[in-house]
Amino acid sequence: MKFILTYVIVLFFSAMLLAQTKLKDTYHPEFTHNLIEANRQKILGNFEAVKSLYEKCLNINPNSAVVYYELASYYVQLNQLKTSIEYAEKATKLEPSNVWYQALLGVLYKQTKQYHKAIKIYNRLTKNNSLRIDFYYELAYLYIYTSKLTKALKVFDQIEKNFGIDETVVLEKERIYSFQRQYDKSETEIRKLIQLNPNEIRYWGMLAELYIAQQKMNKAEEVYQKMLTIDPENGLVNLSLADFYRIMGNLEKSFYHLQMAFKSNEITIDNKLKMLITLSGYAEHNQQLSLETDRLLNILLEYYPQNPKVLTLYADILLRQYKKKEAYNVLLNIIQIDPGKYLIWEQLLMIEHDLQLWDSLLVHSEKATELFPLNLNLHFLKAIAAFELKKFSIADEALNYIQTMPASNKDFMVEVYALHGEVLHAMGKNAESDFKLEKALEMDKTNRIVLNNYSYYLSLRSDSLDKAERMSLICVEMEPNNPTFLYTYAWVLYKQKKYEEALKYIEKAYQLQKNNATIIEHYGDILYKLARYDEAFERWNEAFKIGKGSPFLEQKIQQKKLIE
Repeated sequence: MKFILTYVIVLFFSAMLLAQTKLKDTYHPEFTHNLIEANRQKILGNFEAVKSLYEKCLNINPNSAVVYYELASYYVQLNQLKTSIEYAEKATKLEPSNVWYQALLGVLYKQTKQYHKAIKIYNRLTKNNSLRIDFYYELAYLYIYTSKLTKALKVFDQIEKNFGIDETVVLEKERIYSFQRQYDKSETEIRKLIQLNPNEIRYWGMLAELYIAQQKMNKAEEVYQKMLTIDPENGLVNLSLADFYRIMGNLEKSFYHLQMAFKSNEITIDNKLKMLITLSGYAEHNQQLSLETDRLLNILLEYYPQNPKVLTLYADILLRQYKKKEAYNVLLNIIQIDPGKYLIWEQLLMIEHDLQLWDSLLVHSEKATELFPLNLNLHFLKAIAAFELKKFSIADEALNYIQTMPASNKDFMVEVYALHGEVLHAMGKNAESDFKLEKALEMDKTNRIVLNNYSYYLSLRSDSLDKAERMSLICVEMEPNNPTFLYTYAWVLYKQKKYEEALKYIEKAYQLQKNNATIIEHYGDILYKLARYDEAFERWNEAFKIGKGSPFLEQKIQQKKLIE
């Protein structure tokens, strides 16, 4: 539509002059006034007034070609092309030799895909206007649209004859010949361009691709070598050669030229990264490809040492190679260069979490939550770090903040309430801790971690032991060989003074995990309650050797009695 409007504006003034000439023998001032005013109102966008003025013109002169032409352009602006064509046809019928009327009608036929009608118009226009190259181009492309390629070639030949050799014409002819598999003629066209500009790499590249299409690999290689003599450091040439040698199965040469391409500024960093990402995806199961990928990556790191995109890819590759510490250092560098990338912060914090770098995790999560305050995952990681460092008030604050935000993912909120329960338990706020754990269980009734911890906390306080037993038993039934769940259940039974039953579960937990000082110490406690003192002393000593028992363990050993 923009094209049509521009065309119409160009044609308007010429058409007006012709109209004045046409009417000079029968000059009618009211007609002229209405015509000029109509066009002025059209420019101002007052379309209702325009239509009325043109109708007045037709009442005065119903055979005015210029009025029909102007009405055609008027309906173009309203995007009513069917009506526009009707008026353009009337204008052309009245004045068939008027080039502007025919040109508008040709454009309208083309826009409405009436290609055969458009072809007739442009055939007439080219015959009568041999110096108008735009008419020839329109005719040639119309033949292409209608798959009349031989006729299109004849028009392009005529353009060359009339106006000389032009790259656009040569390239169009070459495409048609290639499509028709007339490769000799395609080559002739390309060599026309090479003759005009023998140092234009692009033309030589087209010739090489033409040879490849014909499986003439030796000739293609000769052309590529010629291109290198013209510009040995050209990135696009080296990239083409890399692909060529890949097709030929010569990976050594392929990667050599790919390395040269990676050193070139002619290939954008984004394209280099796309290629490297693709290669790295295949490199995981191919040692040679992995080595070549590393070489390419090192080139990028050398040429773009502070580019966040390059460093991000480097970190990603390191993570895929399970090199978390190395990736961590790269991510640290990225956030110093560009701290505004959320995904980088998330990766950094997750590595700190996995490596249990709690001090760093707390520092960086606090910075990340300042930058991205609405991302609740960052606040949760901050809470975890603070909890591990026993900075419970910071963890409590972070978890409270999460709970003030709009409801998030259900599984995530279960984790939030579960951790909050542990934090509040550590702070001695038992009622609040129980409330948070209950909230977690409301959302996930069979969450084993929450059930186990909640039952254990209740047992430590000897509070609601029947409830603690029910919750702990659910965990044991779901995972009968989990030593942690077995230990918790044994301890709840112990608190209920069900020592014989407790012994069965603590023995099983001990068999599954013999290096846990807490399990072994409490194993001894249960044995002591059953008056199996020698066995109890033996377990306490065993726990002492492992370490990390209760504060009373050493006293139990020295005094040879249970201290609670």
